[in-house]
Amino acid sequence: MSESPYIFNVTAAEFQARVIDASFQTPVLVDFWAAWCGPCRSLMPLLAQITESYAGKLQLAKVDTEAEQQLAAHFGIRSLPTVMLVINGQPVDQFTGALPESQVREFLEKHIISEVAELRGQARDLAASGLVEAAIECLKQAHTIEPDNSDILIDLAKIVSDTGDNTQAMQILEALPIDSASRPAVKELKARIHLTQQAPNGPSLDELNARVVADDSDLAAREQLAAALALHQNYEGALAQFFTLMQRDRTFNNDAGRRGLLDLFELLGADHPLTKVWRRKMFGLLH
Repeated sequence: MSESPYIFNVTAAEFQARVIDASFQTPVLVDFWAAWCGPCRSLMPLLAQITESYAGKLQLAKVDTEAEQQLAAHFGIRSLPTVMLVINGQPVDQFTGALPESQVREFLEKHIISEVAELRGQARDLAASGLVEAAIECLKQAHTIEPDNSDILIDLAKIVSDTGDNTQAMQILEALPIDSASRPAVKELKARIHLTQQAPNGPSLDELNARVVADDSDLAAREQLAAALALHQNYEGALAQFFTLMQRDRTFNNDAGRRGLLDLFELLGADHPLTKVWRRKMFGLLH
């Protein structure tokens, strides 16, 4: 990596000037590390990449704790890596361990607004005002600045999904790295897209309900009714319909009843009371 004006090693003798005093002008991220620490070595290039992406709104000071033991002791450093954020002369926050990029950025954005964070905020505001193309353009700019930032792609998938293009939205989500794909927000968005695909624009809730009442074996109508109820936030009703569908025919539309239940569990979260009740019922049916 080429030398950067925003990234530097710092000693105890320099700490006051280069970190404490400098933090009144620009926030300083202090990375306490050691050469023998494997997680330190994996985190350091990530911190450097993120610092560069802030384009002068953040500095990174690296403290070798083997060489600067008194400095590490002064700040009570007990595990490595420890990363501390200093603003206006004071440590305001810190974390330990080699966090993934998304969590490091979340940590920073509680205190510092980056250009990418500003673009993401603009995109959300534009999308809420119906200016979808402008919102997407903001996210494309953000992606150019930080091509490895999964949060940008998640924002893009949500906006694209809201336009009705669920196929493209799913393609974006499926391309996410594993650590991002497992995040609750991603699972929830995927579940919402699946439910939307199961309830295409067409009959109203009343019409679908009437079809199910008139013909108990109309599984297609029952699947659409379940998904439509979920999208109208009648989650208990949706769970009941998906469960009935699963009871009637596991082979219908690639086990649509079970898939619908799993989508709703993701949407509601593992700790939701409805998830706990209906997961037990589904387990009982399966076993």
